[in-house]
Amino acid sequence: MNSISGFTSTLRLTGLSGFDTETIVQELMKAERIPLDSLYQKRTLIEWKRDAYREVINKLRGLKSTFFDIVNRSSYILSANAVKVMTARTSSNKYLDVSAGSGAQAGSYQVKVLQLATGDTAISRAPVSRAITGTVSEDLNLAGKSILVDLDGVSREIALEDYSTDESSDNFIAARLQASLDEAFGAGKLVVGFESGQLTIGTTGGATRVTVGNPASGAESGLEALGLVPGDSNRIRLNDTLEKLQDRLNLPLEFNENGEVQFSINGKLIAAKMSDTLSQVLDRINNTREANVTIRYDELSDKFTITSKELGQGSNLVMEDIGANFLAALGLTGEGVQRIEGQDARILINSQELVRSSNQFTVNGVTYNLKAAHSADSEGEEVTIELDVDKAYENIKAFIDKYNELIDYLNGKLNEKYDRNFPPLTEAQKREMKDSDIENWEKKAKTGLLRNDDIIYRMVNAMRTAMYEPVEGVSLTMKDIGIGTTSYLDGGKLTVDEAKLKEALRNNPDEVAKLLNGVDPDNPTYSRTATTEQRRSRYTKSGVFQRIADILEDNISVYRNAEGKKGILLEKAGIDGDSTFSDNLLNDELENYDKRISALTERLIRKEENYYRQFTVLERYLNMMNMQSAWLAMQFGQGGPA
Repeated sequence: MNSISGFTSTLRLTGLSGFDTETIVQELMKAERIPLDSLYQKRTLIEWKRDAYREVINKLRGLKSTFFDIVNRSSYILSANAVKVMTARTSSNKYLDVSAGSGAQAGSYQVKVLQLATGDTAISRAPVSRAITGTVSEDLNLAGKSILVDLDGVSREIALEDYSTDESSDNFIAARLQASLDEAFGAGKLVVGFESGQLTIGTTGGATRVTVGNPASGAESGLEALGLVPGDSNRIRLNDTLEKLQDRLNLPLEFNENGEVQFSINGKLIAAKMSDTLSQVLDRINNTREANVTIRYDELSDKFTITSKELGQGSNLVMEDIGANFLAALGLTGEGVQRIEGQDARILINSQELVRSSNQFTVNGVTYNLKAAHSADSEGEEVTIELDVDKAYENIKAFIDKYNELIDYLNGKLNEKYDRNFPPLTEAQKREMKDSDIENWEKKAKTGLLRNDDIIYRMVNAMRTAMYEPVEGVSLTMKDIGIGTTSYLDGGKLTVDEAKLKEALRNNPDEVAKLLNGVDPDNPTYSRTATTEQRRSRYTKSGVFQRIADILEDNISVYRNAEGKKGILLEKAGIDGDSTFSDNLLNDELENYDKRISALTERLIRKEENYYRQFTVLERYLNMMNMQSAWLAMQFGQGGPA
């Protein structure tokens, strides 16, 4: 019969002699395959164990992310402010906001804002945009021609007349065009001027932007005769390129030999090309950190304002054109530019005056954010600082609850029994089972993989010890503040005596803070490259929560220590998103199993081929014997009686 064996894909013709070679070889290979199945099962256990470790790592990372990562400020337990919680409030939030840190002292303070800190400011010395200007032609026979005028979004088509450039004439161009515009838009909004052959159109009386264009009705345009071009306006457009704006400013814009403008603000060189829009250049200035300024254009006043972000007195706004005149063209340098010097913030706290160069500052653990100055006859605000024992208790209790969940989970892994009656299934076994049965089987097979695991046991024991060993230089213990355990059988889970903890927080908040999250002044931060002595000092002098954070880092840190090693658990099993995902001890074991499986598979393939060769010879002999037997039978049949 035709058959494809389990180890090779060779197509064979067997059974021609009536001998079932295929079945016999398959049965023989079942026995030969037992060692290979055993290797696959051992490999599967290692893979499951690696995944179990990674589940533990993710649990540890969850606790770290919630309570030991400063990014999560609302739950960051290592801050002194998390244990000694001070609150601050004012009688009004109109003039200032206040917040209190752990260093603040409870009490009431009378605060009055005398003046806010401001930055140096420069304002354009005059409107920067050129008025609509045109050199009129000698032929002003404009009867029948029109122009379109847009004033702040309202468009009117203005019919022109046969104007005169003679001021004494009844048809004097300035007077007649002014009358037409007044009739179209109302008097006191537009101003028409004419001098030395130059026609100008501008705005007044609260009107802002006027723009001229060709008539929309299809009538013949008179713009050319007036020396104007479509789109002429008395206000620049931020979306126009510098090249287009070149002659639309009162002081024409100049470029250097490279077609650029260059200027310096507070020592930072900034450049722009002719093809850049004015909006792009302003954004570049605002987003240049070293310049540290804010620039904006006010269409109403047609002026630019640039203000230093650095507040207070001092030289905080220094500007200079370099090889071009960009700043001068915006009216921000040169004679007549309006400069307003920055001033310091001034505030009275309990009648004592403070001067600061910023509107946000901290004094005696209280942070003030000034918003407005009080009037001269105001008494100011009352600021009240209080100790928030309930909030501090909630912070500590939230951490302990999550810590207990973690300890419960880890102890569950350490004590979970492994059932040897449920080894990993072989492929042959899976083919004979339903998917639901496979799922239930593997659920039982994956239990107990970390039972009595040495790494996890040492970590749990280290955290348990860290909770009870005294903190050097601190007069309190965990027991003194109402945190302890009920029984050793709890495996290190903590209990909290609410009344006792709140009493400690109320009467001795500074010592409680040192006990829980104080730091070694000589080793204030965790370091993977710290010496043994530094680690010992940090452990003995750091608060309990700091110790727990360090123990987690020892096991799951993605940074390398002096020996080039990452966290213990990462070195063992790795984690997604890190180089240890593929470079870890258990992966090394898996690779070793893969090599052994590959070698054994090759041997079994050769073994199977050998069986087939042997049975092929046997089939050939059997075939020959069958042929001889048939011949003899035929001969005996022919020699019988007639």
